[in-house]
Amino acid sequence: MKALTLIIITAFMLTACKQEAIEPEPIRPAQIWEVKQQIAENVETYSGEIQPRQLVDLSFRVPGKLLGRHIEVGEAVTEGQELARLDDQDSKLSVSQSESGLQSSQMNLLAARDNQTATQGSLTSVQNNLLAAQGALTSAKANFSAIQAGLESAQAAVDSAKATAASAQASVGVAEAEMQNAQAEYKRTAKLVQQGFASNTLLDRDSQRLQTAQANVKSAQANAAAAQAQVQAAVSKIKTTQAQIQAAAGEVESATANVGALQGQVKTTQAQVKAAQAQVGMAEAQVGNTRSQVDLVKNQSGYTVLKSEVAGVVTKTHAEVGQVVAAGQPIVSIARAGEFEVHIRVGEQAIQNLKLDAPAQVKLWASSSEALAAKVREIAPAADENRTWLVKVALAQPENPELKLGMTATVAFHQALEQTVTWLPASALYQQAQKPAVWVLDSNNVVNLKEIEVAHYLDTGILVQGIDAGVKVIAAGVNRLHAGQQVNPVPYNGEAQVVN
Repeated sequence: MKALTLIIITAFMLTACKQEAIEPEPIRPAQIWEVKQQIAENVETYSGEIQPRQLVDLSFRVPGKLLGRHIEVGEAVTEGQELARLDDQDSKLSVSQSESGLQSSQMNLLAARDNQTATQGSLTSVQNNLLAAQGALTSAKANFSAIQAGLESAQAAVDSAKATAASAQASVGVAEAEMQNAQAEYKRTAKLVQQGFASNTLLDRDSQRLQTAQANVKSAQANAAAAQAQVQAAVSKIKTTQAQIQAAAGEVESATANVGALQGQVKTTQAQVKAAQAQVGMAEAQVGNTRSQVDLVKNQSGYTVLKSEVAGVVTKTHAEVGQVVAAGQPIVSIARAGEFEVHIRVGEQAIQNLKLDAPAQVKLWASSSEALAAKVREIAPAADENRTWLVKVALAQPENPELKLGMTATVAFHQALEQTVTWLPASALYQQAQKPAVWVLDSNNVVNLKEIEVAHYLDTGILVQGIDAGVKVIAAGVNRLHAGQQVNPVPYNGEAQVVN
């Protein structure tokens, strides 16, 4: 028991001696940033250069040897001013050759049109002949039909004449029979008169009857002869009509053949007209192509003179007199007058907040005048090799006489904040339990952690919420501190120096 007590006393005395041997912690210097004021808006500034909004590279549309260049770098040019000229001898020869080809094509067109007019006239003549032949055919057919109708009428007349002749012949037989009876009766009466059995009166009567019968026979014979003559005349007319029918049929056949021949001739002439029209179309197309070729060659001849398409200032020349240049090869570069803007480059953090048409203020380094109003006109879609994005800021008054190409300017973007913030150096940021915090200094120069909220990260620092004006914050070496540590404050000089 006494031995254990002795050991405990000895250990206590050793511990007391060790505590007395620990030296006090030295007070080390620390860079201090004193919060000046609360910020109600975020202002980001970038340096840039005045650049032309449009830089035009002018070139010839045709190749050739450069005979003259009339401007130098820095000269002002107007729209339409002649800048350079190529050797145009070959172009003139091409124009002359093309114009000769155009004249030849025009002569071919005139000949083709004359041929078309001639073939059209031939077609009209053949068509008129066809119409006449068709009329003759119609007339021949009508005549044939009429003659055929006359043949039927003549046949009917023959039949009628034959019937009349038969009737007349029958009348002759009756009259002859009557005459024979009258003769027999006269002879009998004459014999009776001679015998004294009849009177002369009866004889006169029978004599008169005989004379009448004889006259009737003659009349019937005459009628029969006339009827027979009518039959012969009707038969003769039939033969004549049949001959006329054959002649009319020949006329119809001839007219039909003539119409067929003329129809074939019309088709042939129509084909010739179409061929002539096709020749005219080809000749017109040739004239159009040749004229287009002439216009093209003339335009190319005009392309040997390079004129400015814009008014501005020459920024660079790319070719010298005597040099053979290719079509499209830049000869001069011209910055369009009165259209200036500022080109700046921003990092990944800033590019997230910039939008098209965002307002900005531009200040020229070489001018003490007020800032110029501007807005974002264009934002590059991709970063360059330095991981920055090109932003083009257009001036509201690009024709300001103070603006010169290449001047340095500062572009400021003002963004109102929903809550006031405080600017701190980025080196002041510390983390505690995955939450942002800073070391603050009390009146005894003792540091303690204070949680904050980072509102925005800047290229030059951070904007935080939760710190009042006048508070002193450790600006560098935050990872070497601990709570309750006393430090020797020194002003922050903008360089992140660790606390030793």
